[in-house]
Amino acid sequence: MRRFALLVNANAKRGGRRIAAQIARALPNVEVRRTRSEAEAIDWLRSLVGSASPPECFIAAGGDGTAMGLVNCLAKVLPQAAPFPVMGVIPLGTGNAWANSVGAPKLARCLEIIRDAPASPLPTRSFGLLETNGMLAHFAGAGWDAQIINDYKDQLAAAKGPPKLFAKTVYGYLSAMLLRTAPKTLVFGRANVIIENLGDEVWTITSDRKLVKMHGVGYGAVLYDGPVSVTGAATCPEYGYHFKAFPWAERFLGMMNVRVYDRKTLGAIRDIPKLWRGHHPMRGMTDWFTKGVRMTFSRPVPLEIGGDAVGMHRSVEYHLAKRTIDILDWQRLR
Repeated sequence: MRRFALLVNANAKRGGRRIAAQIARALPNVEVRRTRSEAEAIDWLRSLVGSASPPECFIAAGGDGTAMGLVNCLAKVLPQAAPFPVMGVIPLGTGNAWANSVGAPKLARCLEIIRDAPASPLPTRSFGLLETNGMLAHFAGAGWDAQIINDYKDQLAAAKGPPKLFAKTVYGYLSAMLLRTAPKTLVFGRANVIIENLGDEVWTITSDRKLVKMHGVGYGAVLYDGPVSVTGAATCPEYGYHFKAFPWAERFLGMMNVRVYDRKTLGAIRDIPKLWRGHHPMRGMTDWFTKGVRMTFSRPVPLEIGGDAVGMHRSVEYHLAKRTIDILDWQRLR
């Protein structure tokens, strides 16, 4: 049995033929496939999952979009109630939130670790998944975060020559935030949002970082009604670039972390260092843990799912998926 199967996203930042060939040379006993579309990936996965000895671990070589693409393709290939196989992530994308969360090193070191992996069970960390707009994801958000993704990609597309190298870094992300997104938020202001609970119970986190159940808050309760800069849900603590947008997302495996941040633009700019580190408590930031919410906005706002912008929406629902997934823990494996 081949222990690993590895998917390289041809559309990822570093998903070229050279990378796929490098991986195949380094790992001759691993099933490596470079795919350009969801249909190609599904056909490949179907042939492996349906084989007499399917791989023990499926690895996505790419960014968060590649990782979530693999998850969603596996969900379509596997029987509905079947558990996900172990999955790994090699960081070849831009933000690499999931890969960073499990301590994935650079490509060459990842390949060495896979090649020398011990025969004992692979060390993993369990993550929940949220479901929104018919997709599974590890985080999703509405407001500034989605607008920043759009502005960052526009800035990256417009950059030529040496400035493009800068545009691909965390500093390029920050410059898109400050020079493109912030001026728009100053002009258009904040939308309002009503957040309704769609779960049976709700928990929150206190200023001293203790999880407490909110009594008398059940299905249909309004958790928040007011101005919003950015809000979303996650089961992964990062947004990429080591930005801890949801620092408590792993505190409660059976729940997803829902957050709302309501500060105005200039206050948010001052808070960037604290936001990046996941500082707590923080003025204007509120956290809940639940299995489902509906967010209704006063006007259409940009939405992102798993780091990919998906257009403007007036309403969005997030639900905790029934299945969890075990992700290869690179820190323990190495």
